[in-house]
Amino acid sequence: MDFTTLILVLTSFVGGIIAIPVGGTFLLVIPVMLMLGFNGLETIVLSRIFAIASLGGGSAYFFLKNRYEWKKIFYFLSGNFLGLMLAAKLANSIDLETLTAIIPWILLAGAVLLLKDIKIKNIKNQRKLYLLFPFVGLLFGFYGGLGGSGTGPGVVILLSLALGWGMHKSIVNARLMEFIGSSFMAISLLAFGAEFTGYEIPVVIAAVLGWLLWAKITIKINPVWIKRGLLILVLISAIKTSWPFIESLL
Repeated sequence: MDFTTLILVLTSFVGGIIAIPVGGTFLLVIPVMLMLGFNGLETIVLSRIFAIASLGGGSAYFFLKNRYEWKKIFYFLSGNFLGLMLAAKLANSIDLETLTAIIPWILLAGAVLLLKDIKIKNIKNQRKLYLLFPFVGLLFGFYGGLGGSGTGPGVVILLSLALGWGMHKSIVNARLMEFIGSSFMAISLLAFGAEFTGYEIPVVIAAVLGWLLWAKITIKINPVWIKRGLLILVLISAIKTSWPFIESLL
């Protein structure tokens, strides 16, 4: 096993552990992939494959234990699919150096969102927000499709605010939305010309193994410290991938 595969396996394993209960795992896997030398398009493809593996298992588990709100899920996804498809098209046509440089800076917005705790108590305002689901889904899809993170926790917050759901129900339904969205994004990327990196199999296996252990491990970990650690990783990745441009200005 070469160094790149080893780091990808370890990262995907840890990402699988925190994918369901914490979310925002793109803040972990995307910076690591960029620092390993993958370009922007390769990173987006590989991170989506990771998301399918890590979220698929959790969604299947929750499917057996809970009742999904399918109507509300696809109401959100009606706009989300369009945003993801537009992002997939742009990711396949934009200059790869530019895409690689901007992805970690896009991630910063997601990193900040991951730390926020927002609440809306007014029922009328909740209903108004629910009506905006397709539009918000479009924005989330476009942003997340270009490598942005925080959309998972953002969807959890959105469901909680607009529908008055508790955190558990919001997480369960949000993770299924993410799984469906990531699957659609991966298909769109490949349809528009992207190619597999060759590292998909070890990433999938490690992500699934991580997910199988998440229930026992994450209950002993403080998510706040995980989120802050991911924010630091994003900053390091942003500086590293943007350094050639920064250096040219000095």
